[in-house]
Amino acid sequence: MSDKFDIIVLGGGPGGYAAAIRAAQLGARVALVEKDRTGGTCLNRGCIPTKALIACSSLYERIGNARKFGISAENTTIDLNAVIDRKNAVVEKAIKNLEVVIRNNKIEIIRGTGKVIEPGKVEIESVESGKSTVESRILILATGSSPAPLPGLPFDRDRFLSSDDILDNRTPLERLDIVGGGVIGIHFAQFYASIGCKVTIHEALPEILPGVDEEIVGLVKRVLKRKDVNILTGTRFEPSKAEGETLICVGRVPNLSGIEALSLKMDKRSVAVNDKMGTSMKHVYAVGDLASKKMLAHVAFEQGVVAAENAMGGNRTFSYDNIPFAIYTSPEIGCVGMTEKEALAAGKSIKIGKFPFAALGISQAVGEIEGKIKVVADEAGTILGVHILGPEATTLIGSATLAIKNGLKLEQLAETFEAHPTYSEGLQEAALNALKRSLHILN
Repeated sequence: MSDKFDIIVLGGGPGGYAAAIRAAQLGARVALVEKDRTGGTCLNRGCIPTKALIACSSLYERIGNARKFGISAENTTIDLNAVIDRKNAVVEKAIKNLEVVIRNNKIEIIRGTGKVIEPGKVEIESVESGKSTVESRILILATGSSPAPLPGLPFDRDRFLSSDDILDNRTPLERLDIVGGGVIGIHFAQFYASIGCKVTIHEALPEILPGVDEEIVGLVKRVLKRKDVNILTGTRFEPSKAEGETLICVGRVPNLSGIEALSLKMDKRSVAVNDKMGTSMKHVYAVGDLASKKMLAHVAFEQGVVAAENAMGGNRTFSYDNIPFAIYTSPEIGCVGMTEKEALAAGKSIKIGKFPFAALGISQAVGEIEGKIKVVADEAGTILGVHILGPEATTLIGSATLAIKNGLKLEQLAETFEAHPTYSEGLQEAALNALKRSLHILN
C-alpha cells in the first residue's frame, strides 16, 4: 500500500518539523516521518533537556548564596532523581505542544524508520504496522546527527558515555572526565560542577570553546576554575587513566542511514547542498545537522523554512553570516559575528568597545556582576561582532544580532538609549566605550 503526498519530510527535528510546517502553510500535503519522538535531538536530547538541568543547578547555586541577600537557607540539598524527573516532564510537555501545532497544520505524522528506496518513494517500517511506502514529488531530508565516539572507544553506557546517555543519569557522580571542551562539554561541566562533582575537561586543541572570542574564553575559564573544574588543553585523553565516568563530547556525525539509495553528493561527512538547501538531486533538499556547517537548532529552523519555500516554488537563500549562538554557562555566553581575532585576520582596522557588568546598577542590585560586553567594529564604525559573558547574555545577543544584520554603526547603537536599570544598558555602554564616550567607566 502506498500513499501520495506533495512533500515527504524525513526526520522530525527542528529542520524537519520547520520544513513540514512551512510547506503546509503554503498549501502542500505533507508527511512527516519520524522513528523516535518528535522534536529531534534539540527537544529530546539537546537544547531543552540540558537547559532544564542547568536551570536546576543554577538555582541550587543561587540558594547557596542566599545569605548574601539576607536570606537563611541552611542545609540545602539537590535531589538528582527529582531533577531528572523535572527535565523529563519539561521535554514531554514541549513535545505534546509541538505535536498539536504540527497536527493543526494538517501534517500527517508517520511513526517508523524511513528508508528512501528510490527518488520520491520512502519505505517506512514500524513495530506496530510493519512495512508501508509513501510517495511524493519532493523529499526534504532532515535525519539529524548522533554523538561521535572516540576512535576505538565505543560508548558502553557504563564508563564511557555519550551526551545522550548522561542526560538520564540519576546517580550522583564524585568525578567526571569530559572529553571535549566545546559547547556540549562545557554545558555538562557547568551542571555537574555546580552540584558538587569533581570535573576534569580534556581538550586536544590549544583552547576550549573554539570560535568564541579569546577574551570571553578567558573569563569562562576563570569562572570554571572557581568551581574547581580542571581544564587540560592541548592534551589527548588517555582512557586508562580515567578514575570515574567519562563523557565523550568530541562532536556529532550526520545520520546517513536510510538515504543511501539517492547517492547524493557529499561534503566530507555531510550531504552537500547549495544556498537554497537543494542537494545534487532535483527535488531533494537536505537541512539541519545532516547538511549544515553549523549544528545549531536555530540554523536548522531557518534551513527548513528555506527548503520548504523553495520546494513550493520560492526563491529563498540561506546564509551563514552572523548566526548568533548561546552557551548556558553561569554566567551565560552570547556571541554573534566576528571575533576580534577574526576581524584582524581579515585585515580590518577595528575599534573595540567593552563594558563590565559590574558597572551596571542592575547587576549590583541583583548580585550578578561577573562578565562583560565586547563590541567589535570596523574603522568606519560598522558593527562586526558582539561577544557577551554575563547575566542574560543569551537574551541580549538578540539585539546585537539585529544590529549586525541591519548593518548598524556604533553611533546608532550608542544613541539607542536603554531603560534603566537593565542589563541591556551594557550594550549601549559598550558602543559608547568604543567611541570613547562611556558614561559609567573610564574610556
